[in-house]
Amino acid sequence: MPPSRTHIHELVTAYLGRHPGERPALGPLVEALDAPGEVTARATIPGHITCSAAVIDHDGRVLHVRHNASGGTWLLPGVH
Repeated sequence: MPPSRTHIHELVTAYLGRHPGERPALGPLVEALDAPGEVTARATIPGHITCSAAVIDHDGRVLHVRHNASGGTWLLPGVH
């Protein structure tokens, strides 16, 4: 289940409260959250919101996933 629009908006608002200089870079995200449509759907154009995580074990190793569809790019685990 994707994160809700409300939850994403709350996180972005809190982040911008701590880092107001990031507002220009996050402007398109804020606009997408204020517009109609599903911001977590792959069909949303020009982009959509996804989630990822850094998984680090006790030895400091980081889990990566090889994304074959992109030519074998190594990425952090994530979901749509």
